[in-house]
Amino acid sequence: MTRNQRAVALLLLASLNAFGFMDRVVVSLVTQQLKAEFLFTDTDIGLLVGTGFAVVNAIAAIPIAWLAERFKRAHVAAAFLMIGSLFTALAGMTASVIQLLICRLGMATGSAATEAPPHSIISDIYPPERRASAISIFMLGVPVAAIFGSFAGGAIAQSYGWRNTFLFFGLFGAAISLLCFAFLKEPERRTAGHETGPRPGTLHVISVMLGSRAIVFIMLGACFISFASFGVNTFLPALLVRAFGLDTAQAGLVFGLISGIASMVGTLAGGYASEYLARRDPRWLLGFPALGSFIGAPLFIIGASCGSLMVGGPLMLVGCFAFYMAMGPCIATLHGSLDSYTRATGSALFLLVMHLVGQGLGPPLIGKLSDVFAGMLYSGHFAADCAGAAAQVPHSACAAASASGLRDAVMVSASFHFAAGAMLFLAARAAYAAARSARTQG
Repeated sequence: MTRNQRAVALLLLASLNAFGFMDRVVVSLVTQQLKAEFLFTDTDIGLLVGTGFAVVNAIAAIPIAWLAERFKRAHVAAAFLMIGSLFTALAGMTASVIQLLICRLGMATGSAATEAPPHSIISDIYPPERRASAISIFMLGVPVAAIFGSFAGGAIAQSYGWRNTFLFFGLFGAAISLLCFAFLKEPERRTAGHETGPRPGTLHVISVMLGSRAIVFIMLGACFISFASFGVNTFLPALLVRAFGLDTAQAGLVFGLISGIASMVGTLAGGYASEYLARRDPRWLLGFPALGSFIGAPLFIIGASCGSLMVGGPLMLVGCFAFYMAMGPCIATLHGSLDSYTRATGSALFLLVMHLVGQGLGPPLIGKLSDVFAGMLYSGHFAADCAGAAAQVPHSACAAASASGLRDAVMVSASFHFAAGAMLFLAARAAYAAARSARTQG
């Protein structure tokens, strides 16, 4: 591939990733409206955003990776984005909770192809020493989606309702899918040796991953990061409405600025700064994002506990920087142990575990904590008295309990980044020890 072809491929892959991410979080932008129409609790929202989506997404990722190892990865990713986008558009036409859930599961199936196959493509486009930064650029699709999607989604939801929000993102995602079909080129697979013989199976990839202490620690760290981040991102727009008094459009804008700017800076810093520091000491490739987790978690918690958004917003923004540093270095380290015919499966397994734990457990558990904390703070029967729109009446006892309960739950979610930092620190040590042992034996 020429330099321009690589740039176009990376741009299209980042765009594909962006709309895969929007399928994950679009429900978060219209949480308050869904609660009012369907009488959802925060636990229900967590299950809709998290568990149902994560289980189907994780199950679909393995056969999709199998397809990506055997057919054109670019076409596999684009086709499944089209499927997810169509279900996103259909979600805006639903008339019942069951219909909304079915569309949500269809979105999960489509989103499953927007990470692992692109990871494999990028690792064939770029050499090992540039993979962390290239994957970080690919992951810039997430902050761009967060900024654009949150602002546009919040404004559309405020002015035209939640149904048109789903329709807008569904049609836009379908357009990106068509662009990928037309212009995304499939790179030559770098690794020889499996073209004519049997391809390595999933069990082989699992054995390679579990045989590396560094990868095991990386997966544990990624699970804690995912749990904390999905718990925070699912309910941060609602927290901005309940605790800071913003409307849906304002909350979408602020959420987009906090998560978008933080993920953009954090993703780039995680890729480029880790690579730069790793030239002096390879432990910094994972040690730098580990340090970020230890610094970012307390800053975010302090910001969320503030009564003023003018003070709390910047603290949450700075705290969030650190939450997005790890994925590029983690995936680059993982791919260093795999080849062109196993990287898609390796990424799929990595993401399966990460999303099952993070998205599958994070939102529903944080939603449940929010409901429990609110019930403890409310003098009556919170579930009965404050169902649906009752908890959204300004200055009411229900609204105060709902806001405080959600604030406490989000702070609990952010605290899991401490555990993530510890796991990444151990992964850095394990990877360094393994590299030294390999050099000694060589």
